[in-house]
Amino acid sequence: MKKLIIVITLIFCFTTLVLEAQGLKIDQNTSIKNVEGKTIDLDTFTELMTSGEWMISPKQDKDGKAYIQLRKASKEEKEMIMKMTKEQINDTDMLGKPISTFNLTDINGNKITSENTKGKVVVFNFWFTTCKPCISEIPELNRIHKKYKDNDSIVFASITFNEKPKVEKFLKKHAISYPLVTDERAIISAMGISAYPTNIVIGKDGKIADAIVGGFPKIGEHIDSAIKAALETN
Repeated sequence: MKKLIIVITLIFCFTTLVLEAQGLKIDQNTSIKNVEGKTIDLDTFTELMTSGEWMISPKQDKDGKAYIQLRKASKEEKEMIMKMTKEQINDTDMLGKPISTFNLTDINGNKITSENTKGKVVVFNFWFTTCKPCISEIPELNRIHKKYKDNDSIVFASITFNEKPKVEKFLKKHAISYPLVTDERAIISAMGISAYPTNIVIGKDGKIADAIVGGFPKIGEHIDSAIKAALETN
């Protein structure tokens, strides 16, 4: 199948898979319509696709002009989306590799280092303030953090290169419960993070147990499963 090219940055990986499966190309000039027949922009399209509730079909209007039609996904299609996504979201090149030495300080002055997290499961979320997929997954990440925040065997950190004042302004609209690390480029560079969002689960042995690149529906469930598996491994 011809490789799909989507001319926008950081679009969710599962959206890419759906488009590839249908042989479609979407860019800023593509006409996209919702179920009411109204034309929507690329940002709105991306936001709708994060739910996993939609599929797309190629259509033509009465003048023969092509457009993309959004439609509700069937149960079978939803299952297909999740299956395809889970098969391709992991960065397998990172799995099993020892984590680079890190020395982080969150916005409250708490230290998170490779030394004081030894023998623990560490969950890193890499993001930035204008990354829409990053923003979309915040509620699920908050839910996971709430579930495990009292477990001393797990350490969370939400890491961004954005400066603290910008992040503090962002937090007025989007609450993040993870401990926040701002102005941080060293670990981003050391770990070779080039796509956002990226969520990494580090096992108790200090090796990467899971690396999840790109936003997609129910990411919280995947991270939860990765945490449970890491906790059970010696």
